Amino acid sequence: MNYELSVKNQQLLDPIALRLKLHLDSYLIVIGHSDDAGSKEENLVLSFERAFSVAIYISSVFGIEEERIQIVALGDDELISNGNSEQERQLNRRVEVISPKAIVRTLNTTP
Repeated sequence: MNYELSVKNQQLLDPIALRLKLHLDSYLIVIGHSDDAGSKEENLVLSFERAFSVAIYISSVFGIEEERIQIVALGDDELISNGNSEQERQLNRRVEVISPKAIVRTLNTTP
């Protein structure tokens, strides 16, 4: 059960965090996933921890407000591989980061 960020993964996140720092109205959605080994509850917690480690890295290293980072834990609900080998299971242990380029805002038309 590993959810610590490697240096390689930190380097992948750095450009995203820098964009957040430059664009104060932007935000992130961080989605954690797990494989299907273990119970549903364990996988949900593990996927949350994966997403949380990404959010904490971006927030603490780059000073991004936590309110701009939404964490979603999906556990093993969205597997991309159904194989049983370690290599196939590893594909499911991931974090997806979505950083919309535009934010749609609605205007309040009530007086």
